[in-house]
Amino acid sequence: MKRVIGVLRRLPYIVWALLVFLWALVLSNVRVAWEVLTPGLSMTPAIVRVPTRTRSDWETTLLANMITMTPGTLSIEVDEDTRDLYVHTLYYEGREAFLAEIASLERTLLKATR
Repeated sequence: MKRVIGVLRRLPYIVWALLVFLWALVLSNVRVAWEVLTPGLSMTPAIVRVPTRTRSDWETTLLANMITMTPGTLSIEVDEDTRDLYVHTLYYEGREAFLAEIASLERTLLKATR
């Protein structure tokens, strides 16, 4: 019973996390489609180490999968000791901006899982 109550209490956060992810998915799809359809290349690919606040393999896996399912980004490695992710991005505009984007996704995910 406590488990059901816990899930019901987190339900708004779960729905919010899903909406945030879907919005990020739409924006990144538009950005990648624009890149494909317009002449010239404006991509600045990079691999970035992303520190995470995940506490379990499940949270780390969910975050890595959400990043990978978003066009233009790909989780390529997880540091098992620190849970840091190594993420390939097509649109690197600076470390702080990229980390802020991932941190926003991570925050909504952690609210839904904790």
